[in-house]
Amino acid sequence: MNISELWAENADFVLRICERFVRDPAIAKDIRQEVFFKILSSTESFKDQSALKTWLYSIAYHCCVDHFRTRKRQKQIEEEWLLQGGVFLRDSQSPVWTVGKASGMPCPISQLFVELVFGEGWSADEVAAVFGFSKGYVNKKIQEGIDQLQSSI
Repeated sequence: MNISELWAENADFVLRICERFVRDPAIAKDIRQEVFFKILSSTESFKDQSALKTWLYSIAYHCCVDHFRTRKRQKQIEEEWLLQGGVFLRDSQSPVWTVGKASGMPCPISQLFVELVFGEGWSADEVAAVFGFSKGYVNKKIQEGIDQLQSSI
């Protein structure tokens, strides 16, 4: 069975598994993509020792667990930055942005990302690479910052 047939027959099944764990349809779709990427890169690991659906379920489950681990790590990093009162580049001790109470934006991470993207001209990919976050997380924080700015006007 090739990957396109596997997708056609099992994409909805994998999506339902992911939605059951993450409860967010957009994130579930991203994880489903990751599941099929892993399947594509490891099709030789399926040796008919279990049913195909069991194998797919196992991969989907582990991708969901990885998602939660990554999210927990991102939350811990964000909390550490907030405790320090500023955000620093990974390879430098010079602050990119000092979080101030007068900024008016409740989330300093959103404030930082909005400033870097719109003020400094960085791309979301660059922000994600420098700070070690996923591009989806960076885009989410940028959108939250934009929403906060629009609601304050």
